[in-house]
Amino acid sequence: MLATAAIARKLRKTRSQRGFVLLLVLGALGLLAVVAATFAHVARNHMRLAAVAKESARAEALADAGVNIAILDLVAARASQSPDRRFAVDATPIACSIGGDGATLTIAVQDEAGKVDLNIAGEPLLRALVLGLGLSAGEAAVDAILDFRDQDDDRRVAGAERADYLAAGRLSGPRNGPFLAVEELGSVLGITQADADRLRPFVTIHSGLTAIDTAVAPQGLVETLDRGLSGGPGLFERQAGSSTAMGPGAALPPQFLAASTRRAFSVRSEARMSGGATFVREAVVEFVAPSPAAFQVRRWYRGAAAAPDAPAAAQVLPPC
Repeated sequence: MLATAAIARKLRKTRSQRGFVLLLVLGALGLLAVVAATFAHVARNHMRLAAVAKESARAEALADAGVNIAILDLVAARASQSPDRRFAVDATPIACSIGGDGATLTIAVQDEAGKVDLNIAGEPLLRALVLGLGLSAGEAAVDAILDFRDQDDDRRVAGAERADYLAAGRLSGPRNGPFLAVEELGSVLGITQADADRLRPFVTIHSGLTAIDTAVAPQGLVETLDRGLSGGPGLFERQAGSSTAMGPGAALPPQFLAASTRRAFSVRSEARMSGGATFVREAVVEFVAPSPAAFQVRRWYRGAAAAPDAPAAAQVLPPC
């Protein structure tokens, strides 16, 4: 009897040990499964991020290539002295396809002579622009811009000089020198960032002209100046629906008009990949010598992508 009881206890102990070992094995397998699932998740995320980075890098390279395509077109047009060119110089965007995989480039070239030069434009032209846009600061914005760029500390009637900037909590006063970039409009006392953003498409520091060439002006600038001159609906609005056709600048006074010297151009190149990655490159190019191929890149920076258009009917774009 005693031997039989001992054998039974030994069997129960063995079964208990086997059950414990089984639990350990199952626990280890479960842990390995969790580790494997985590590794697979991390690997998938890494591969997805790598794919996104690759597509973003390709979009940037293509946008840069778009700027170079536009520059080559400008050089070719200068060399041939021909008005025929691939890209219009009034900021009209031209879209093309890349490689047949759904990627597209949209390139726009703007002759800077079609914009108002912040550094040398006269007070009447600046006033027409500011009033035509309906900026929140009104005419005070004109005086503030002129005080920002002039070299003295004599405050205009509605302008702002160093004492005004310091009183407003600014760490420094106006530049009292030329604007170095159109983005400096946001630093002019009294001009909000929203107003600076509205001015930006219509201003430059590269034209070298006191007036504008309306033949290459960006869309809406002539109408804006006309509205600012008239203090209300301009001639373009009053002529809406009329059968009388008006050429560019017909509503503007002669002192607002100038002919482009074809010296400086801004280029905007936006690459959109089939996977959704987008990159915008903007540049300003200035031709500085009689040779048509001699130019300098004055600015080279990343631009803001435009909001995608609503889906439209499928269209076949020409190759870039």
